Amino acid sequence: MKSALILSWLRWLFKSVVAQRHNFYLCASFEQRLSLVIFAAVCLSSFLAWPPLSPLWFVLIKWFVITLVCCFFIYQWFSLKHWHLNFWLDESGKGAFVDREKNYLLKRLWISPFVVLFQMRAEQEKHLIIVWRDMLDDTSYRHLCRLLLRFG
Repeated sequence: MKSALILSWLRWLFKSVVAQRHNFYLCASFEQRLSLVIFAAVCLSSFLAWPPLSPLWFVLIKWFVITLVCCFFIYQWFSLKHWHLNFWLDESGKGAFVDREKNYLLKRLWISPFVVLFQMRAEQEKHLIIVWRDMLDDTSYRHLCRLLLRFG
């Protein structure tokens, strides 16, 4: 009886040491905003490739689409003010969002000194997570990269 109690305690201790959770809190950063501006510039520069036709209906459609694209990027810019993401990863290669109970498996897509891309996947769900370098402090960013390299 005593050995079973000790064995169960050792299992609990092993699980708590091996599967330690690491919390990450992300909010909008300068590099995220800069990438949005660059993406908007690329999208808006594509309008230069439209043919220079002068029928009124074509000009109206062109300016309507330009206005829609500009409104979309302005909305995205202001919504970044309130954007945040809170998730955890553990040492066994699993993770979850703090506000949800569902566990996800990690799939590493790309790791660089400036940005990390990975997926959190469940049965039918896939969430692409992009972490820019300035969203986390140095220690947290390195730790995230190590976790993803080990289990992603």
